[in-house]
Amino acid sequence: MSGISLHAGVSRGAAGWLRSPAVDARDLAAAAAARGFGVQRVLIDCRAGEFLAELRAAVSRMRRDDALLITFSGHGREQSWCFFDRDLPLVDLCEVLASLPRRTHVCIVADACHSEAWRELDVELRAELTVIAPRDIHARDGRGRNTRSPFTAALLRAMLAAPPAAHASAGRAARRRR
Repeated sequence: MSGISLHAGVSRGAAGWLRSPAVDARDLAAAAAARGFGVQRVLIDCRAGEFLAELRAAVSRMRRDDALLITFSGHGREQSWCFFDRDLPLVDLCEVLASLPRRTHVCIVADACHSEAWRELDVELRAELTVIAPRDIHARDGRGRNTRSPFTAALLRAMLAAPPAAHASAGRAARRRR
């Protein structure tokens, strides 16, 4: 199993300005790389079409049993993510994800308002989908310049506290050989 990750941090755009998304995207990409994911791109203040093009490229590289990690930090509206140039309906993302082969795994980390909308989508995907998002409808921004959002900060603390899967399985295998 291999993993690919794609990260977007949209600090400015049609929905206004935020302090944390660029920092969140870079930090989540670093954490993904530390966990063995190949980081395809880190997109900062990108356009919706640029994000979709990168998502299509990532999806085209996926094979059975692969994992795709998508992180988005920025503004969200009901049923859409807000990019620099326009809102991108979540259903458009699902149309791209629909071409994934069976037994692929997609994890979406959505640090945006209205991320609960993922649960409400009525789409058919062959891939297994997990969405990690703030429980509040309105996600909070970081408090100062170049700070993480509270949600991303908590997620990164949890990721750093858990041993990487590859290291954990290697340790179990070494213990079994003894």
